[in-house]
Amino acid sequence: MELQYTKWQTQRRCLPDKEKLNVMLLVKGCSHLDLTYQIYYLAEEAERRKARFVLRIIKGCRTTARLRQFIKEHPYTRLERC
Repeated sequence: MELQYTKWQTQRRCLPDKEKLNVMLLVKGCSHLDLTYQIYYLAEEAERRKARFVLRIIKGCRTTARLRQFIKEHPYTRLERC
């Protein structure tokens, strides 16, 4: 199926900050983090590839309940604080 876009429309895409072998790394430096499209898309892509998705945040960052629940449901996704 060929998707048709006008010259103003583009397909959404997200890229991790670093990708090595079978690990996708996304680093976020914020004080409050919710489940965003970027996190959702990269976690789903990691599951399709059978790769590990690591979401790295700073120590003081608060996460929402929705993001914590999403991480529990996806075994290839891991949250790291540094």
